[in-house]
Amino acid sequence: MGPQVYEVRVRGSVPPEVLREIGVLGVGAEPPLTILRTEPTDQAGLHGLLRQLRTLGLDLLEVRSQPVDDRDEVGYPGEPDR
Repeated sequence: MGPQVYEVRVRGSVPPEVLREIGVLGVGAEPPLTILRTEPTDQAGLHGLLRQLRTLGLDLLEVRSQPVDDRDEVGYPGEPDR
């Protein structure tokens, strides 16, 4: 399987510095959840992200994957596109 974009749902809010640390492409909120959208990555990258979430004490609720498309090449809201 090639690179995928993953949508990871965690319980509660995630501080902005943590979002930058784990390399999240986008973020949404459905209180009491935070939805993290990764940059295109492979299975090894996903496992690394999940290890980081566990280390940070975030409660993982769900992971969804989808193929990479052109919309996945944008930066954080408020930051210039790459």
